[in-house]
Amino acid sequence: MAKKPSLIRRLFRGLWRTIVLFYALLAIVLLLVVPAGVYFAFFSGPNVVVEQDTALVWAPTGDLVEQRSRGVGNLVGALVSEPRRQSVVRNLIESLDRAADDERIKLAFLKLDELGGAQPGQVQDLVAAVDRFKQSGKPVVAWAPSYNQAQYALASHADTLYMDPLGYVFISGYGVYRNYYKDALDKLGVKINVFRVGEYKSYVEPYTRNDMSPQARAANKTWMNSLWQTYRDEVSAQRDFTAAQISDYIDTLPQALKRAGGDAAEIASNAKLVDKVASLADVRDAMREQVGTDESHGSFRQINHVDYLNATDADQPAPRTDSRIAVVVVEGAIVDGESVPARAGGDTIARMIADARRDDHVAALLLRVNSPGGSVTASERIRQQVVLTREAGKPVVVSMAGVAASGGYWISMNANQIWAQPSTITGSIGIFGIVPTFSKPLEKLGIHTDGVGTTPLSGAMRLDRPLSEPVKMMLQAGVEHGYDQFVGRVAKARDMQEDAVRRIAEGRVWSGDDAERIGLVDKLGGTLDAEKATAKLAGLGAGDYALQPMQPPADWRATIREFLSSHVESALVPAWLAGLTDASALEWLRNGLSDPRHVYAHCFCELDSSASSARRVSSPQPIVE
Repeated sequence: MAKKPSLIRRLFRGLWRTIVLFYALLAIVLLLVVPAGVYFAFFSGPNVVVEQDTALVWAPTGDLVEQRSRGVGNLVGALVSEPRRQSVVRNLIESLDRAADDERIKLAFLKLDELGGAQPGQVQDLVAAVDRFKQSGKPVVAWAPSYNQAQYALASHADTLYMDPLGYVFISGYGVYRNYYKDALDKLGVKINVFRVGEYKSYVEPYTRNDMSPQARAANKTWMNSLWQTYRDEVSAQRDFTAAQISDYIDTLPQALKRAGGDAAEIASNAKLVDKVASLADVRDAMREQVGTDESHGSFRQINHVDYLNATDADQPAPRTDSRIAVVVVEGAIVDGESVPARAGGDTIARMIADARRDDHVAALLLRVNSPGGSVTASERIRQQVVLTREAGKPVVVSMAGVAASGGYWISMNANQIWAQPSTITGSIGIFGIVPTFSKPLEKLGIHTDGVGTTPLSGAMRLDRPLSEPVKMMLQAGVEHGYDQFVGRVAKARDMQEDAVRRIAEGRVWSGDDAERIGLVDKLGGTLDAEKATAKLAGLGAGDYALQPMQPPADWRATIREFLSSHVESALVPAWLAGLTDASALEWLRNGLSDPRHVYAHCFCELDSSASSARRVSSPQPIVE
């Protein structure tokens, strides 16, 4: 019979259990209280009232995104590093559309100095919203100390465009420039094994070349010229100059600056790019004359577009029925597994589409795509759910944002309708395989790999061994088969001849304008146009439905993934180091190689002219003072 523990031992054991229980409870409380505290500290504030004769300060900040993460990981991450500033395109559009019909809002004041990364297709969506606001008869005023290309695209549609006397308008056109790593990889001994199909599938070139191939150079110029023509036409349509004069302004800018003694504001004014050169203090005075003064802060009477949305949410009419249109956003590179910020997980997206399909209240699906593609396996998983949704009798409409190419097109092709902006970047029908091996670098460190297997394929895919010729044959055959599937599925989904698809495929990138002409896109228009088309296909009229944005369910695993993805790396890597090289190629090589079959449909479509990179949040926003 076991001896009974002594009284002292039982007391210490009980005390120890009490201490453990206390710390366990404390940890649980912290997990609940810290996110709540962060939320209230960063996102809460007093109620905001929309006063009569108020200016809507429309102030996009940071990068334009289609959907902002709302997970707990983002809240906790705010304690570790400064959150990356973002503005949701849909919120910016909705604020202008609401304000156009709101008699309390007298004008829109576009404050554009903090707008960061913006793709041309996204900017076109916002420009359309500015134009709709102007149709209400209310004036639009734009101000920034200086304007880059994306900022000026928006400002050019204002009735009055202000710029600071020390400012400038810098329009550079579009460009694609990359770092090429072949020599560096050769010196390191890293072998990048590439398997590809298509003359224009140039994404792998940074790992296999030291420069851009002639084919890629020609193809890139074609779609960039299309975007550039669209940009010049849209900017000049609202200003007192022609599209050709935009090119003249760029070509003669160095000489004009020299003649003007470096006064860039004078040059922009003489070129009629801006209406008035004035300091912010002068602009505030002009705004006071139109909307009056708010005595609480001394500036003109105003409300930020974020506060305006929060203040007017409760005023929106309820839909006449309980029907909903589910909205699923695919943003960032498509990867296998679950989503994290800036990467769309195939499992996560497929599960959200399936949830929408099984929801009896959901009448249709609007798929908003802003992705250059990625894993073929993940893309196919998403595409299959689109097909199943249509087979269930629920229409699917794709709204392409800035980019929906390669894998982004793969997931889109089976929709009832595909909508894109003229400047959307799409197409890139082609796939490739990429397998890096590191046997030589390891050998230099004195690390050698050896062993034995039961078949020639045993250990054949180990990254610390060179790929054998039979394995290379297998991978190339898999890529060619995948390409044939891609082409065949596009032909069937788009009701095109397979030969016709092959002529526009091979990885070639197209602008939305050209994509509509060759049959890859059905209609040109923005997210609101796609929404109306979705409702029409579902037999729903205006006011008959509500939008239901689909969000991945929050759990502790998702919280950890989101926290690590969004904040730990940004806290550890200095900004100057992150921007030193072509981050997209290195980032994808590090995090994008997720396909279990090593096969990818990914397009390098990042433009150099996107505004410098840098939340609908509910806290009161800074005033213009």
